[in-house]
Amino acid sequence: MTYSIIVVDMESRLIGIGVVSGSIAVGSRVPWARAGVGGVVTQAYTNPLIGKWVLEFLERGWSPRKALDEALRRDEAPSMRQIGVVSINGEAVAHTGHNVPRHYGEVVGKGYVCVGNMLASKSVVKELCKGYEESSGSLSERIISALQRAHDAGGDIRGDRSACLLVVGEHPVYGYGYDRIIDLRVDYSKNPVEDLRNLYELWMRIR
Repeated sequence: MTYSIIVVDMESRLIGIGVVSGSIAVGSRVPWARAGVGGVVTQAYTNPLIGKWVLEFLERGWSPRKALDEALRRDEAPSMRQIGVVSINGEAVAHTGHNVPRHYGEVVGKGYVCVGNMLASKSVVKELCKGYEESSGSLSERIISALQRAHDAGGDIRGDRSACLLVVGEHPVYGYGYDRIIDLRVDYSKNPVEDLRNLYELWMRIR
């Protein structure tokens, strides 16, 4: 019961994920990413193992389509899952099971994917993608702008309560040994997207 965006910046090779949900602590289970490999969001009736499986398959060199299909084959209830996958080369796929809560949607673009379920309207996912495409700035700033656009379109029908921003890549100090460039979470709030933006701006000042 969540909306998410995964983006791969082909120039910097950073992978960014933004997620907002009516549930608490969404950042603890929905976003998965590995530098040089790809990003995954696993949501609706979430099975976090899907994120782990897909990244393992991508690291073997599998295509996102093959990795997603195999993860769903392993899962006991694929009709209840919503998944987005983007590989480091920008190839993107999505899955929305027929038992995922309405309203739901998915948009697969060049180097990104947007997915959402239990939304105020079908336009939320479209606005999420437009928010990314029509924004400027860093990868993180564009993701936050996309989340704000989706929130303004109605967001989660229950009301948005948590949000997260995850960016992975070659770390300036630790290389690929520790790949989390940004990992920010708002676990419970009446204004999680605004709080995420404020947290990001604070992080930029004091990092």
